[in-house]
Amino acid sequence: MTLKDYLTKLKIGLPKTMVHLDKQVYEAGSVINGTIEITGGLLKNKIKRYDIDLVGIDSQAVVEETFNSHSVFCSLECCPNQKGKITFLINVPEDIHSNQSTFQYSLLINIDLGNANNITQSVPVMIEAVS
Repeated sequence: MTLKDYLTKLKIGLPKTMVHLDKQVYEAGSVINGTIEITGGLLKNKIKRYDIDLVGIDSQAVVEETFNSHSVFCSLECCPNQKGKITFLINVPEDIHSNQSTFQYSLLINIDLGNANNITQSVPVMIEAVS
């Protein structure tokens, strides 16, 4: 087994991600505009696909629901210690549950690097009722 294979198996040196959103609070029917900032790890990687899901968890019923999903197949290089950005838009449905006392929302980000390596991140999102 090579050093690269060993580090990959242990998930050491994978790229790091930081998600930035354009607002702190969104309304039903609005659009979430965001950026995934990726900083390369120790090894060169290729991003094969990324998925962004808007999910809500009802804390009373303990049920998770996916409200919107966005997947992109790509072939983006991620070189050691270099930064890159992926911008995305995802719609907040008009009929989304806006009761923050029982629903908690988040964006689930999954970046597929191939070779069974994924980077996952959950970003809380506040959604208010339209007044």
